[in-house]
Amino acid sequence: MSRRGWVSARDAAGNWWLLSVYDDGWCAVPAPVRTAEDTRRRIRELIGALVAVVGLFAAAAAAAALVPSAPWLSFVLLAASLGVLVVIGVRAARRRADARPPVFATSAEQAAAVDGARRTARDQVRGVVVRREGHEDVVTVTLGRGRPVVYRSPDRTLGRLLASWAPEPPGR
Repeated sequence: MSRRGWVSARDAAGNWWLLSVYDDGWCAVPAPVRTAEDTRRRIRELIGALVAVVGLFAAAAAAAALVPSAPWLSFVLLAASLGVLVVIGVRAARRRADARPPVFATSAEQAAAVDGARRTARDQVRGVVVRREGHEDVVTVTLGRGRPVVYRSPDRTLGRLLASWAPEPPGR
């Protein structure tokens, strides 16, 4: 057994889930949703950092041209601009690492280890229909018991991960 992949998707109620798909089923864990304010804050931070980099780089160039008696000043300003770039890169890498779900061997293992995880075992799935509506993949999963589950995502990974569970057409 192994994990096939993961994708963020929302259900019919509009709740976002992080689906980790394995050979034996999948686990759905509630996913944090970025608000418009979160996005605006991150864009402001990025613009501020880029302005700082450009400003420090311009100051380094100006110091090299205007203060030839202190060449160390331009090197210090250039190092500061590169330091800001490193900080931007480290923060971006941390955000990406924090967004990745933990890796487990099976969906059963993840469901046992993660609070709030909803597991759907492969043997519960009776059918999967994948279709495209506008810019989103829509996956309808028919379960052995209960109502069908519908997931939507603009990420085509959703359809790719769950399409293999669709029943084989007759004659194959």
